Amino acid sequence: MKCEICEVKPPIYECKMCKRKVCEDDYDKISGYCAVCKESICRICGEYLSIGVCKYCGRHGCERCLIKVSLIEYVCAECQRKLHIGV
Repeated sequence: MKCEICEVKPPIYECKMCKRKVCEDDYDKISGYCAVCKESICRICGEYLSIGVCKYCGRHGCERCLIKVSLIEYVCAECQRKLHIGV
């Protein structure tokens, strides 16, 4: 069996988010996430995978942290409060 990301080294860890079996190079020991999940995590709460980007501050956010304002645009709750944006 090989790492599910690099497909080169043997897997040593399991990502706590997606359960991928990964090598030490593709695992963050502090967060417990694989490299893919760490890159895709919500930059606001840090708990869930992001679904989009706030159109004002540019932070990646999850369903819980972003508010959908159009078919393709999201605003984070913080920017909504700061900018008094009605949804």
